[in-house]
Amino acid sequence: MSSKIIKMLFVLVVFFLVSYGLSSLLKSEPILENKIVMIPVQGTIATGTDLFNQEIADPSLITDFIKQANEQENVKAIILEINSPGGTVVASQEIARAVRQSKKPVVAYIREVGASGAYWVASASDKIVAEPLSITGSIGVYSGYLEFSGLFEKYGVTYVDLKSGEYKDTGTPFKELSSDERKILENKLKIIHSIFISEVSNNRNIPINVTKQLSTGIYYLGIEAKEFGLVDYLGDEEKAISVAKELANITDASLVRYKQKSSFFDLFNKLTMSTSYNIGRGIASELDFKAKESYLSIRT
Repeated sequence: MSSKIIKMLFVLVVFFLVSYGLSSLLKSEPILENKIVMIPVQGTIATGTDLFNQEIADPSLITDFIKQANEQENVKAIILEINSPGGTVVASQEIARAVRQSKKPVVAYIREVGASGAYWVASASDKIVAEPLSITGSIGVYSGYLEFSGLFEKYGVTYVDLKSGEYKDTGTPFKELSSDERKILENKLKIIHSIFISEVSNNRNIPINVTKQLSTGIYYLGIEAKEFGLVDYLGDEEKAISVAKELANITDASLVRYKQKSSFFDLFNKLTMSTSYNIGRGIASELDFKAKESYLSIRT
């Protein structure tokens, strides 16, 4: 091969490399692919951990996921994959608030259970898709605890009551509730129930009197919830994705699943959870009135 040919080949290679480099530098920003984010709301909605029930749906993590999705330009919609019996009132409100404030469309997909606080969260979304035989609703409030005064009496154990406020030990399992204490606690339950009913009524645009009729604490199957206006569509994950695309006004999108990192304790929780825990739990809020001072819990 002559030196002329070698020089020509060398010039061509250099020209190609320079052209390729310039095109890489000058080319415009790539078009971002449309995405739909799926965020799980799995287990009891509460802060902290619980070794004896299901996995915890941490409100801080879920609200952070919603915030991240809103900050990403190529995320066009959010799907909340709900499988939860409910949770504490404050934790449920935190997630519901983040859902309402989302700039991106939010679809709640109730797979198996979306009761109580979990339904509160779902009601804040733009649309709700539920499996036909899923458990939904359970709009109610309850409170209960084990009371040992009769057992103490049987074995000659005396409860010594030392307190600085008249109702400081209301809800302790070591004595019976007085009629006044019962009225006080029932009034608090009514307040929480009233707020829950109002939130669902506003979120779902259902007349308050109709919502009250549905708020007996009973759970509904998905097919019943659809009839009562508590959900918008019956269907599976594909239906939820279809609704999300429609709300976002897009035809194509890839699905991205946000997941909470699993730990040893998460696996332990799954092994120890009770299957009956999911059925009709009420809004499942646990307001522990200073755990060291009172044993009463309220579940809505």
